[in-house]
Amino acid sequence: MKAQNSRGNFRFSSLTRVLLLWLPLVLVLPLPAFGYADPGTGAFLYQAFYAAFLGGTFYLRKALDRYWGKRRQK
Repeated sequence: MKAQNSRGNFRFSSLTRVLLLWLPLVLVLPLPAFGYADPGTGAFLYQAFYAAFLGGTFYLRKALDRYWGKRRQK
């Protein structure tokens, strides 16, 4: 059970305090990255974004047509 202070809020545990202090420092410090992205990665990401956009547009259009119904021409 965690102890409560006078306002009724729970106090942070010592592990939480350590994480709140050290985690931002660890994320900001520059470390060497041993990764490689081949030249086709950008094209793949562009293609995936484009396909997701078009697929989402098509799905939204179909969902709206089901909700409102198709307009009938006279």
